[in-house]
Amino acid sequence: MKRREFITYSALLVGVSAFGITKNSYATLHVSILKEPYQSISAVIADLFPPNIAMPSPHAFNVIGFFEAILRDKRVSEKTKKTVQSGVVWLNQTTQNSYSKNYIELSHTQREKILKQISGKQWGDTWLWTLMNFTFEAMFSDPIYGANTNQIGWKWLHYESGLPRPPRINRYV
Repeated sequence: MKRREFITYSALLVGVSAFGITKNSYATLHVSILKEPYQSISAVIADLFPPNIAMPSPHAFNVIGFFEAILRDKRVSEKTKKTVQSGVVWLNQTTQNSYSKNYIELSHTQREKILKQISGKQWGDTWLWTLMNFTFEAMFSDPIYGANTNQIGWKWLHYESGLPRPPRINRYV
């Protein structure tokens, strides 16, 4: 695959993907997505990457397991971790102010309105960018880091990794 094709396909991911939890995903085995911040992150990712048969589900890439690892990893800056966690708090404060409900309790239409609303705010834009950045990283990183399970992202794009691959000591998950 050529670089230009890779960039084109990556850009298309914003609007064309599916979301679902696989039985054997890291998130199911190790992270309770019934707890915050993972519950809200899962819902936002589902809304940013709506269901579509064009590509595998973000959860097939172990996105939530990757987020859990990011929030626990000592190599990730405290500022980045705080951005992810504070964004969930601010998201739910915004939805409480508008609808007296948390984000995960809103209808699809209400969620779209909230995402548009927060994307116009500095914190919301930064938070959504951070979520999307880590989602893309989970989708296309070397599986040694604990995401891109079974090279599913690479296979979808017909990408062959460079060699040598990173050592297992660099693994996040």
